[in-house]
Amino acid sequence: MASTSEIIGQLNQARELAFTSKESFPQVLRHIFNFVNNPNIEIQLWCARFMKESFTVDESQLSIGDKIDLAIDAMDSLIILSNIKNLDIFTYAIDTAIVLYKLIFRYVADNDGCQDIWNKLNMLKKSLIDKYSNNFPYEESFNGEINQVKNLHSKLELLKFVILVIDYQSKSSSNIKNFSLLKVNPHHTLIKPQVIEAESYALLDLVLKVFNQDILVPPLVTATLNHLSIICKRKPQFLSKICSILENFESNNKLQSNYQSIESFKLSKKYVDRTLRILINHLLRNQLVPPQFQSSLNKKLSSLINRGDEIRKKNILIPNADDSKIKKRSFEGFANPVKKLKLDKPDYKNLYCLNEPSNELNGFDLSTLPQNILISMTLAALNKIHTKKLSLALDIIGSRYLDVINSMSPLLKQALAAEQQQQLQQQQQQQQGLPDVYDIDKLGGGENGESDDDDDDDNVGKDYNPQTVFSLPPPKPLSLQEKKDHINIIIKNFFKLSNREIVDIDNTNNTETDEVNGYKINKELSSIAIKSWKKNSWSILLTRLATRGMRNQDNETNELSDMIRNSIFEFFLDNIHTRIDLIIEWLNEEWYSEKVFQEEKYKESIKQQVLQEYEIKPNKNDYNYQLKLNSKLDELKVDTPNYTKWAGKVLDAMIPFLEPNDRKIFIRLLSDLPYLNNELVQRIKSLCFDPVRIKIGFLSLQFLIMYRPPVKQDCINILKELSESDQDDLKDESNKLLAKYT
Repeated sequence: MASTSEIIGQLNQARELAFTSKESFPQVLRHIFNFVNNPNIEIQLWCARFMKESFTVDESQLSIGDKIDLAIDAMDSLIILSNIKNLDIFTYAIDTAIVLYKLIFRYVADNDGCQDIWNKLNMLKKSLIDKYSNNFPYEESFNGEINQVKNLHSKLELLKFVILVIDYQSKSSSNIKNFSLLKVNPHHTLIKPQVIEAESYALLDLVLKVFNQDILVPPLVTATLNHLSIICKRKPQFLSKICSILENFESNNKLQSNYQSIESFKLSKKYVDRTLRILINHLLRNQLVPPQFQSSLNKKLSSLINRGDEIRKKNILIPNADDSKIKKRSFEGFANPVKKLKLDKPDYKNLYCLNEPSNELNGFDLSTLPQNILISMTLAALNKIHTKKLSLALDIIGSRYLDVINSMSPLLKQALAAEQQQQLQQQQQQQQGLPDVYDIDKLGGGENGESDDDDDDDNVGKDYNPQTVFSLPPPKPLSLQEKKDHINIIIKNFFKLSNREIVDIDNTNNTETDEVNGYKINKELSSIAIKSWKKNSWSILLTRLATRGMRNQDNETNELSDMIRNSIFEFFLDNIHTRIDLIIEWLNEEWYSEKVFQEEKYKESIKQQVLQEYEIKPNKNDYNYQLKLNSKLDELKVDTPNYTKWAGKVLDAMIPFLEPNDRKIFIRLLSDLPYLNNELVQRIKSLCFDPVRIKIGFLSLQFLIMYRPPVKQDCINILKELSESDQDDLKDESNKLLAKYT
């Protein structure tokens, strides 16, 4: 197999051929697309760089027709490159995507019906826009401030792409010659003006978020202001939104970042204000400002001019009295993140100290607090902390502990050697018949048979002999009947809880918000099923015990979990009107758990199958590993037989006892069931044959046709069947609905 250097050498030769021969360029570039699948990062970087160079050449080297054809062929490779976690590759991919988006959007606009091409373009667009809000290709940090100031290079590149999408997906003024949504056929089947223009409004909001941050990020703010000057000129519909943001933006209200000096912060404000002044002046001079904003923006411009004149008169880098008014952003990281303690005598408390060592809070003794308060404090902290922050804190503490242990290892070795020597001497004394220092009289009692409590306490454990220590035998496995008995006890206890009057306990501090005390709540911790005990908590635990805790692994486990399901089912039948919430919650959990478990099992086998195919022919023109995998995963259909079985039982048990005034309950059940198929829908037909409950049957079918598209055809088939009935009322109702929905 060729080495990386040999492959890159061959690629360089192909590059020279492409740039020296216009006729060979398309063929060479198509051949390069196959190398994107190579897992070697150097080869992928070479491909990303070459693709950028190729699509930015002029028509003397690559005609516009060839460039469009190549752009369509390059979509798959570019999607792969845009998801590789390498900054250089990602940057090249964005630059290439900017060119490709222009070419392909215009191509689709002129050629209606290119569904596959349009789908791939949307896939690429979504992939890049999603990355604008995070730190890709780097990992997201628990520290929101770091996320704002980090990875600015790729964010600036992505900003260019987002602005391009806004420009192409919204209408421009009629006097603007640049391409926009205005030049697309309003009846285009793929490019629907209302949909994609609404998306451009949402993207503009995403871009303008930078002005609402509590700190200044000068490169991103100034770049956004420069792009807005173009948007304002071409898109009058966005002017009100942009002018409102500019009117309310004030650099003096921003906080100093913990990652910039005070001098850097003052310079940031200076250059941001200057760029803002230039933009507002440009808008006013070209009469682009709406009337309602002219007065306020004129005042804003005057204020910025006066502020700039003041700054020019003095050196802002020299400390002055106003520096004390600058507020710093609260720090989200650790004030004491060192992994090695520099103390001569390490204190156990210092192992866990992540704030300033001089902080008086370190001296607070938590052991003086009641246990219930400590538990509440711990749960509240775990609910708010970011998972990555907790992981990093534990890593720091673990490193400190290992460092202390390693530094004390010589002393530990000496102590261990002394202990071993003492044990050896004791064994020698026992073998020689010498009196042991730990005499039985001292342990058992004195001359009068009285025990000496002090001696007992002092000598406990000194006669330890590992050969005489008793260990408990392993527990005996329970028989199936014993397991059933235990499950019955558990079920009875849960149903006892359902009958108790329990006041819902809700901690308002645990409500999910985007930010709490400057920290983003971790979704993994905040999405737990039970944060505090409520009246319906028993049902959540019982349903999850059946679906997740006792998932189907063998017939025995399946039988035990069915015991729980059957008990819930019978509990529901006792009162179907008041317990409909319970049955909906259970069936939703049943479907979701079964679907997730089955999907994971199928996905793993599909990945192995596709990987084996890729290893056989990794560089074939007609094979793309990632797309093949995604295609097979999209086609994956997961069956949920367990859910279908119990949902059918619920319908079979409920339908015979429905009264005419129960239609709301029944339709609610149908609307909240997570999945319906022909087998389940067929059960509704019996209601239509009942003269008393005929309205429930037809209302249910009508509801499913309107709001459950996957079973629409099944319902229509039932109506067609009913329309051929001998009963006139059935015929009339069926024909009415068929005429309306077919």
